[in-house]
Amino acid sequence: MTDAVKATIHRTSVASAVIGAVLSPLPLVDEIVLVPVYAVMASRIARHHALAAGALPWRAIARTAVNGLAARALANVAVSYIPGVAAVANAATAAILTEVVGSSIDEACADPEHARPVSVRALIDRLRAGVAAARG
Repeated sequence: MTDAVKATIHRTSVASAVIGAVLSPLPLVDEIVLVPVYAVMASRIARHHALAAGALPWRAIARTAVNGLAARALANVAVSYIPGVAAVANAATAAILTEVVGSSIDEACADPEHARPVSVRALIDRLRAGVAAARG
């Protein structure tokens, strides 16, 4: 992963965390808002790989994003009605998921012909690993 791609993913993670925190009082709304955020991130990562938007493996990217948002929703449901905790959890999982999806998009852009969606199970594992790493 190039530094430019890392920077794109990290900037998108910050924006996703803000979206997650702001929309935390409205359960599952942030998942809907994050879909176009991931599409823009995919387009920007594709440019770093010198790929046109039409050359992106959109099906694999979209499936990975949807699977990731479903995994995130499952993770957040338990705390979605606890004020304060919900905002922190939504922000953290949005940022972590964006890093995971961004990395998957980068991999897909490196070899678009063989891109495959990441499963919900694998995304849950990656989210858990990200949360554990964030905790220290």
